Amino acid sequence: MNENERCLLRELTDQVARAVRGEFTVQAMSGSGGVEIDALAETVSKLVVELKEAEEFISALSLGRLEVDPPPRNHLISSFKQLQSNLRHLTWQTQQIAAGDLNQRVDFLGDFSVAFNSLIASLREKRIAEDRLRYVSNHDPLTDLYNRSYFTEEMERIERGRRFPVSIMLADLDGLKRVNDTLGHAVGDRLIHQAAQVIRHAVRGDDVVARIGGDEFAIILPGTDTATACEVRDRIRKSEEMFNLECSNYVIGISIGIATAELGGSLTEALRLADKKMYEDKFARKQAGGPGRREDE
Repeated sequence: MNENERCLLRELTDQVARAVRGEFTVQAMSGSGGVEIDALAETVSKLVVELKEAEEFISALSLGRLEVDPPPRNHLISSFKQLQSNLRHLTWQTQQIAAGDLNQRVDFLGDFSVAFNSLIASLREKRIAEDRLRYVSNHDPLTDLYNRSYFTEEMERIERGRRFPVSIMLADLDGLKRVNDTLGHAVGDRLIHQAAQVIRHAVRGDDVVARIGGDEFAIILPGTDTATACEVRDRIRKSEEMFNLECSNYVIGISIGIATAELGGSLTEALRLADKKMYEDKFARKQAGGPGRREDE
């Protein structure tokens, strides 16, 4: 080996030493040392360039800059490329969770996966508890219909909307006192529940059916004129008739009042008018000797 070759090797050794210290600058050789030395110099230069690319990519990754793409054909960072891919997917999963999707699961980050999946399980349990609490706060426990509080909120919301005309139906269960007095309150509760089912099955899925008192029900029928609301009332009458043919212990009798608010009208006024008409219907049924007679109040 001549002096020129030894000098070139010292330069290559110095360049490798600088790379070990984190200085990734390719230095031009002072000359040519033959095929083998030149091939070694080219390999060292490529290694330094790849180390520099790897250092930049890993530094960006450590700062959470997942948008930085890895350098192509750099085998030094293959494991970091996989880590970046995992973190990008984890970021997407986190965004899905923030949007309300709690069906995410991580199985590719070791102990972190265990902690992450435990967190998601806790969030799911919390959501179930919140949903249950929300449901209980809005529903009547006996009939599973909406309660008075929810009915009042929906009255205000629908009145601000555009689904007019809106019909309001008030229904009062006849004969409950007689059933409670003669057959007991447990049977009276069954009567209330069965009357609720009769009403529920007569309306659409998006109509609001609520139990607003002991034997009182209220229905909001958005986008429904008086004629269509009367068809709903007729379905209720048909259902109670069919129930009464099958039940020998007691009968269902429901007094009903209907009022309709046109666009710009007051639902509160419609509710008041429906209440008035419901009592008129109850009086007429008493006079006819039906389930709404005086001793059944």
